[in-house]
Order: sequence, then structure tokens, then C-alpha cells
Amino acid sequence: MNKIVLLHTPNTFNYGSAMMGITFIHRFSSIVNNDFIYATHLFSEDDLKRLENETLNKYSIKKLEINSSLNIRNKKEKAINFIRKIIHFDKYILSLNPIGIVVLGGDDISEYYSIIGLIGELYLIYKLSKESNVFLLGQTIGPFYSWRKKIARFCLSNCQIFTRDPLSANYLKNELNLKNVFESSDLAFLDLPRQNDLDNAKKLFEKYSITPNNYITIIPSGLVNHYTSNYIDYINTWIKIITQLSKLPSLKSKKIVLLTHVLRVNFDDRKIIDEIRKELPDEISNHMVYITDVLLPSEARIILGNGVFTITGRMHGAISTFQMLKPAISLSYSVKYKGVIGENLGMPDLIIEAKSDVLWSSGNLVELVMNKVDYVLMNYDEIISRIDIGVEKNKKLAMTQIEYVAKKLEELMK
Repeated sequence: MNKIVLLHTPNTFNYGSAMMGITFIHRFSSIVNNDFIYATHLFSEDDLKRLENETLNKYSIKKLEINSSLNIRNKKEKAINFIRKIIHFDKYILSLNPIGIVVLGGDDISEYYSIIGLIGELYLIYKLSKESNVFLLGQTIGPFYSWRKKIARFCLSNCQIFTRDPLSANYLKNELNLKNVFESSDLAFLDLPRQNDLDNAKKLFEKYSITPNNYITIIPSGLVNHYTSNYIDYINTWIKIITQLSKLPSLKSKKIVLLTHVLRVNFDDRKIIDEIRKELPDEISNHMVYITDVLLPSEARIILGNGVFTITGRMHGAISTFQMLKPAISLSYSVKYKGVIGENLGMPDLIIEAKSDVLWSSGNLVELVMNKVDYVLMNYDEIISRIDIGVEKNKKLAMTQIEYVAKKLEELMK
């Protein structure tokens, strides 16, 4: 049986990245005439079981047997693990003789997180693309600076690249002069196989004592340093936002749900929710629901899609909300929000540029958020109509990259 290697899917407790793996496997399998083994980069057996569950236990998914650690904190261990990955990972993947290698988005191939990690990713992609068919799907790539720009151009030149927004496509074509670039969309805009499970939705609503369209959802991201250098300002601002929301007459009867969207990493959203919970005054407690349990990605989407609207520091939390045809106000820290939500989805009016120490310390961010909330409530029906149009467009765009990979690989098997 032919093998496809899937990369950038290690942590299914990051609901966003898991959604991309789920939708690729499910949709790709539905349009090809051959059975495949999906050799997938996963951190643990738990991640494998969750991925199998979310894809209806219908497909042959195997965990790549590589040494990965979710919780390496020691700098020396990180360096050793990084070198080991550079030396051994590509050889191991190629030894599997995959017919294709799929590197899933979003923005790992950028400078937002780690320069060292970026160089490792580029080197791995280059080594793999010399020997195999490499497809980069649903990507926001770059921007790159200084000497990294030339390295990126060199390492990506043999890949087929599908961006998830026009800004990234234009950057790769015009700044890096890459020829193999196609404009597409984020794979998470596609339906998850389990997102319409009504029995599961009912259980979730009962478990957390919430009713559809009678709550709003907030995802306070654990990526604090991407917004502000002051941790206390970050927590206090979220508390002020929640306090203001609880006082809005139009939301008086609504509950406020704090939902984790990324777990089991150093920037776990649960840490932030726990801090907020400790500091919120008692009079607001009747409004609050704290969902810090481990969920399946489809369960997180059900919760997000049945609220009135979402306020989020996680972009895929916004995508899931939009995908279920509800509004999401995004606190942006990178160009990916402008590209995916502003340009491709056509909802720039629901983005707040929130990367600023001053915004978080001055209280101005609270005012910006509340203004957006007022805007959403006053224009709710018109916004929903625009979301409907934008989501349909993005579903079609997202499928084009899967169809392309399917066509290319089936041609190779003839």
C-alpha cells in the first residue's frame, strides 16, 4: 500500500493544527481511488488515537517512530534534539519510500516563533524535496529577513506550495521569486467529520450547562509574549474585557465561556484561564463557564459554533467559529490574520491588531474590543451573510489543494 507522510501534525491537543490533519486525511481519502497509509508525525499514542477517532476510524494512520518531546525545557536538550532532527529525520522519512510528503500549514515556516526552528524546517524540507514529491498545503510562509530570505528561496524551490491567503502567495512569488506557488485556503475551513454529531453536541451542552446561542466564547491565548512583554498587563486586560462584557445590557442573560484551544505545550491556554479565574471578582462568577478539559477538535468547534460570537487570540478558534457561520473577533499578532481572515474570508473589520505593550498596559485594548463587540451586535445579520459567502469560497479553495495532490499522486501510480 502506498504511503503518504504527513508533517506538522504532532500535537492533536492543538485543535487548530489537528483540524488540518483531520480534514486532509478525510477529504483526500474520499476522492482517491487507492488506499493509502498515512504515516503521520505525532507526539504520542494518545495523539494517534485522537486522530483516528476524529477521522471516524476509517483510515490507515501510522505514527512516525521518531523521538519527539512536547516538554523539552532545557536549552541543551533542545539543541541536541534539534541536531538529531536535522541529521536523522529526513533519512528516516525517505526510508519509508513515501509516494508523497505533505507538510501542513499554518505558519511554522516563518520567523514568528524560532529562528533556529525555522532553519531546521527549511533544511528538512529541502532534503526531502530533493528525493520525493513535497507538497506544502494551507501555508502562511514568511516574511523572512536578512540571510534567511536567500535560504528560504533555495530550500523551497523544489516544493509545490499552496498558500492560505493572497498576501502570502504574492510574497512568495514577488519577493522570493518562487514559481511553484498556488493560492488556496486554510484546510480548517472544511467540515470536520464529527462536527455535526447532534448527540455529542447535546452531551457537551449538558456537561457545561450551556445552551446554543445563549453564551459567548473567549479564547485567551497562551502566547502572551506575542502580544505584550508584561504578563500581568495581559491577565488584567482579559479580566477587564470579561468584566465589561458581563455588564453589557444586551449580554446580561448570556454566559461567558472561557475555552482552551491549545493544550500540552509550554504556552498552554489553560494557564491563562486559571490565572483569570483566580482574579475575577465573585459577582461575575454567575456568568462564567470554564472549559479547560481535553476536548476533541470537533467538540471545540461545536462549542465555538453554537455561541453568539467569539473573541479569540487563537486564529483557528476564529476559523472554527466562522466555519460554523458565527462571528469571531480576532486579536492579531501576525500577518496571518490579515491574510486568512481579512483578505481570504473578507472579514478585516473583525480583526484587532493587538501586538503592543502600550495597548495592553493602557486599557486601550479593552476599548477596542468593546467597540468591536458593539459593532458585531449592531450588524449581526449582515455579518452572518458575509461569513456565509466567505466560508463557501474558502471551502472550495481549500479543496483545490487536496484535489491537486490527489491528481499528482494518482498519476505517479499509473
